[in-house]
Amino acid sequence: MPRTDVSPARCARVLLAVLLPMCSIRAATAADAPPPPAPAPSPAAGLEDTLTLGARFFDQAIAWVARGGSLGRAVDVYAHLDAKWDLEDNHHEGEQAVWFLAPDKMRNEMAFMGRVSTKILSGDRAWVVTSNGAVKRVHGTPGAEVELKQMKEDMLRIQDLTAFMTLEGLKGPGIQFEYQGASRGSGVYAGDWLKVARRSPDGRKITFWLAYEAAPGGGVSATWPGVVRIDGDAATGLWTEDWILQEWDAPRAKPRPFRYPSRLQAWRSHPDPKMAKDNPPKRFLTAVVDDLDINAGIGPDRFEPPPETPR
Repeated sequence: MPRTDVSPARCARVLLAVLLPMCSIRAATAADAPPPPAPAPSPAAGLEDTLTLGARFFDQAIAWVARGGSLGRAVDVYAHLDAKWDLEDNHHEGEQAVWFLAPDKMRNEMAFMGRVSTKILSGDRAWVVTSNGAVKRVHGTPGAEVELKQMKEDMLRIQDLTAFMTLEGLKGPGIQFEYQGASRGSGVYAGDWLKVARRSPDGRKITFWLAYEAAPGGGVSATWPGVVRIDGDAATGLWTEDWILQEWDAPRAKPRPFRYPSRLQAWRSHPDPKMAKDNPPKRFLTAVVDDLDINAGIGPDRFEPPPETPR
């Protein structure tokens, strides 16, 4: 199921290589097809023009997602998904409910064949409630370091995904948005897009492909983010991820004061183009979003530690 800025190590974890190797999945680039009729800087225009356009398109997307209002930063998030995860330490297919409370609390419930397992993260403390009701403390347990690390990464993904959906929380001091032209993508990237790159002082690079519609009086206005890419880091071997956000404001969506995508896909590959040849892109998440709520007032009691099962 985006948030405040994160460290370069975090950003490195998150996106697909700039060029995906030959397959039906291709990055949406301006070279794919003649660009749609979107406004673009003249050849003589300077950086100031691209930054002005980038900021304008990003603000238009924020307003579209918030139905003309304002969402601000996500303080708490609830999401209910029908999801399929395929990661090294996280394989799951079925219903999933997630609660997040800033800055570092998460409750994750996964249902399989009518039985529910729960993971609770509160700062550096974590617990797992198995489907048979047994409670296991993760923090301070020898051999559970990998599980704790995965739970923290899951929480960061929820934060990231929320930020990609609401957009507004990605603005801040020193952050710039650069318009990089119009493009057309194919495969899972299909669509006509306005490409806007986000630059932040911490070095984190996020690129958005924004859909658009005709604007009153001529020109175009950006709407929903269709593709979000966070560059990886070849030096540390951290993979990159592409998030594909589809079917925004679908008829089956729950009534909310904002729009949200009903379908998600997430792909990742090695950030080094040379290594990517031997490591083809892999889809690690497919999900239908049954419900999403933001800043609904989730209380801290949902993240309280459960009574531990006696050893």
